[in-house]
Amino acid sequence: MSERGEAVAETGERRPRSAPPPRSHVGTISLLAAVGGAVASHVAYAFGPLAGAPWLSVVAAGFEAGTVGALADWFAVTALFRHPLGIPIPHTAIIPTRRAKIVEGIVTMVEEDWLSPEVIGARLERVTPSALIRDWLADPERVRRLGGPVRGLLRRVARLLTEDEIVGLVQRTIQRHLQDLPAGRTAGEWLARALRGGRADGAFASAAASLAQLAARPRTAAELHWWLDRSARALRARGRRFMPLVLRNRLVQRKIVEAACEYAASELATAARDPEHPLRRLAVDATARFATRLAAGDPETLALAERVRTSIVESLESGPLVRDALARLRSRLEEELDDPRGPVADLIDRRLHAGIVELLADRERSAAFDRWVRTTADDLLRRYHHQIGVTVRENLEALETGALVARIEDRVGADLQFIRLNGAVVGGLVGLGIALIRWMLA
Repeated sequence: MSERGEAVAETGERRPRSAPPPRSHVGTISLLAAVGGAVASHVAYAFGPLAGAPWLSVVAAGFEAGTVGALADWFAVTALFRHPLGIPIPHTAIIPTRRAKIVEGIVTMVEEDWLSPEVIGARLERVTPSALIRDWLADPERVRRLGGPVRGLLRRVARLLTEDEIVGLVQRTIQRHLQDLPAGRTAGEWLARALRGGRADGAFASAAASLAQLAARPRTAAELHWWLDRSARALRARGRRFMPLVLRNRLVQRKIVEAACEYAASELATAARDPEHPLRRLAVDATARFATRLAAGDPETLALAERVRTSIVESLESGPLVRDALARLRSRLEEELDDPRGPVADLIDRRLHAGIVELLADRERSAAFDRWVRTTADDLLRRYHHQIGVTVRENLEALETGALVARIEDRVGADLQFIRLNGAVVGGLVGLGIALIRWMLA
């Protein structure tokens, strides 16, 4: 492989296509010089102070031979690309008339000689894919580009969280774990230890803060309005008159709901912050008494714990709680995965980089990876090697004949001009030598 090809293979970057060299007129100048020299030599030999000088005939013979050589090479070079002077002489315009054969020859040369499976395989043997990947991953921007498809895949996986099958799986898992939780003395002892360790205060603070937010929501107020209407209808059905009338009054309802929500939100928020709040102490003390009775094996407490667990398990059967939680989790995951600079993206990039580098740092694993890459590349190459020829043929056949000829001429035109120059020089030297020999033998 050429040095250019090696540079591309090692750096992974493609150099811009070089512009064709500027058109040269060396061949034309050499032909004109030969013709001019021959004419000048004959004029000087016939007229002027040097008329009849023998050496001028030798010089003239050299220029004449140079003219013949330049013309012959001009004809040969021109015949490659077009008919000389537009005359359809046989075996001229070789590239246009033999285009199909030339294209097939180039395809065969590239496919079977330059880029044959054996040549590419030999090149792959000198390449270490694991080292190339480690060097490639040294750039954090490349790691982020590698992490992009992974984040896209995870976004698609996150959409599965709200599918019925996943919701059912999570619901059944929670129910199974709740059913397996001990509801007897062991649970009471665990709850008592948690209370002594102070973990109950944190749990209560979190629960109180959540309940305070719940009380402040407009939806909670709407549900309280519905509950007051329902209570009024139930009282009226039992024959009560005054209380249903009061409860169904919109102004009274609004005042009751506003006062209840505002008071509940304020008290719960205060209880979440203040460890000595009466509501907080009441809840913690009640829980401690419940844990003590549960640990002592009190039958009523055990039955209550069992009913609580059964109620929780049955409340999950409808699935809205699990579905809403999974929907929020999905939404949050999608937001995090959409941010290429977010913590989740950074985590994916770190894990990808560390995992790949750690894997390829081990000699045995990197050697196995290199063998796998070479084996896979060789298999794909032999299976689809014909695509190389197909690609070359399609690109060459896509060019019009004139464009193909012009492109070839642009690339090798300068060298062909020097061939014409060499023809003029060599022809002139040969003609000069022959003339000298004839003059000396005369």
